Amino acid sequence: MRQIEKIKSAGWSQSPKKTDGFTLMELMITVAIIGILAAITIPSYTEYVKKTKRTDAKAELMKIAQMQESYFVQNMSYAKDLSQLGFSANSVSSENREYTVSIASITPNPCTGNTTGANPVPCTAFKIKAVPAGSQSHDTECANFTLTNTGLKGISGNGTASKCWK
Repeated sequence: MRQIEKIKSAGWSQSPKKTDGFTLMELMITVAIIGILAAITIPSYTEYVKKTKRTDAKAELMKIAQMQESYFVQNMSYAKDLSQLGFSANSVSSENREYTVSIASITPNPCTGNTTGANPVPCTAFKIKAVPAGSQSHDTECANFTLTNTGLKGISGNGTASKCWK
């Protein structure tokens, strides 16, 4: 009996309350906080990834535009298609395979892409186009990127060229 009285006087009851684990309320509050954070961060992260992948198109367009300028210096004409620039096909995938790049148009059309040979017709202008592929095809803001021989940067989509080329 004396031990029970000692335990009671020390603040202990005969059956101590078990305090291990979480209550349902604590668990629900934690789940709600995680849900709110996910609702905010996932769309922001997805948008950031799209913007980052746009660099793939811009880099490939600039690379091919430089190849066109080098070709022009040597041949006094722009290339009529990518095969004249050393590619095996008339459309190529960008480095990370997020875009398919091709020469969209040439001036005059048709032209031969050189100033020598039978019936030479030099190409005096070009427009290169990058079309989204794979996961980037969901990017409706900056869908297709274009670049011309004059350096004019364009896009198709509901965004603006200045924002997409930024």
